[in-house]
Amino acid sequence: MGENAILRKRMADLGLTRPELAREMNLVLKRLTGKHGTYSERTIHDLLTRTRTPRSRTTLALETVFDCPVTDLGFVPPSRHHQHHPEDAVKRRTFVAAPIVAAATAGVTLPPPKSGPYRIGAADVERLEQLHDQAIDTDDQSGGTEATERRCAALAAEALETQWDGSASGRVRSRLYALAASLTDSAMWAAIDGRRTDAAQAHLHHAVTLASLSGDQAVQIRVWGHAAALYRQMGRYTDSTAAAEAARAVPLCRIDPFYASMTRARLSLHQAHTGSRADVLRSLDQARKDLSRADAGERRPRWTRFYDGAEIELLALQAHTEMGRWQEAEARAHHALALQRPSMIRNKALTTAYLAGAQLQQDEVQLAVATAKSVPPATAHGRVAHLLGTFTTRLIAAAPSSSHTQEWTAYRKDILSA
Repeated sequence: MGENAILRKRMADLGLTRPELAREMNLVLKRLTGKHGTYSERTIHDLLTRTRTPRSRTTLALETVFDCPVTDLGFVPPSRHHQHHPEDAVKRRTFVAAPIVAAATAGVTLPPPKSGPYRIGAADVERLEQLHDQAIDTDDQSGGTEATERRCAALAAEALETQWDGSASGRVRSRLYALAASLTDSAMWAAIDGRRTDAAQAHLHHAVTLASLSGDQAVQIRVWGHAAALYRQMGRYTDSTAAAEAARAVPLCRIDPFYASMTRARLSLHQAHTGSRADVLRSLDQARKDLSRADAGERRPRWTRFYDGAEIELLALQAHTEMGRWQEAEARAHHALALQRPSMIRNKALTTAYLAGAQLQQDEVQLAVATAKSVPPATAHGRVAHLLGTFTTRLIAAAPSSSHTQEWTAYRKDILSA
């Protein structure tokens, strides 16, 4: 007797719970013998509290599920059986072969008993999750490049192909669907940031389906939030508000004030088009309150790390910009810049570009040009490039003969277009 730590670890690696392992072992026996096994959660509990090799049927089921010798699962044969006797092998071959022969007689083809399907485990999911985290880090720094979009789409396809090529527990399969949905959403977000609308729409339909299959509420919030952003970019403001409200309707928002804050702050941006100023201010105020109540130590997905006080201020800046409230937009921009983390390079560039636009709308031409020139050239693509293009158009219209306008147009041609 004693705890079988190796079997426990192998179960964890594959993401198998006790009931799930029992079910898998029962299915193995059904496939090999034609009779469903009788293993239960209690059986697995007993196996986890022993290291003596179990009886032959159980050994066969374990070896088929984990695709390795039972000795690799922490079980030790009795000392008198350290050397395998010829008759042991004969008995085992007879036990395995009998149902196969019977099946062959009946015209049924069964898979080899020892080489079960590839088992997808937690380690497979974690490897893809780490690659997704790297893609998110790249997006935080560089924004929505086509390379990031392609990379995330390829990883999403890999996550789905992994499921098709192997077997997995229900929990692991759900994680893979959630990961594929989140990766597809990252591809969509990269396309949105790069203003590649057609590509973003294609990713959206795929992401919504995968998010539903996963049952992961955090992923569903993410997908609906980005769907709202896409519709807003397309000028479909009623649809954008509906998508933002769909994100808010996910039950997780009623449980965790962090998600309640995120969806409320995003809703304010859509309300800037379809609602009143009072609605916008109310949503932003509630978002700040919700975030202050959120547990900062709660474990949440990597993609949520972008959301903090600085993000609320950036969304407030965008909402006030949409409403033409330039003084308030400038104030929100300064608040956002003061709060933004150094790693959020793309968001800092966005904030700065919005700030330049707000200053220009207040006839601060010289200051606006200086602000626009502080946007790092490496970030001047996608949404940032679009904002700077709008800034250029308005600057030329407002002060066509100004030396500051000439300074900016020369800078844009020589530096930003280089």
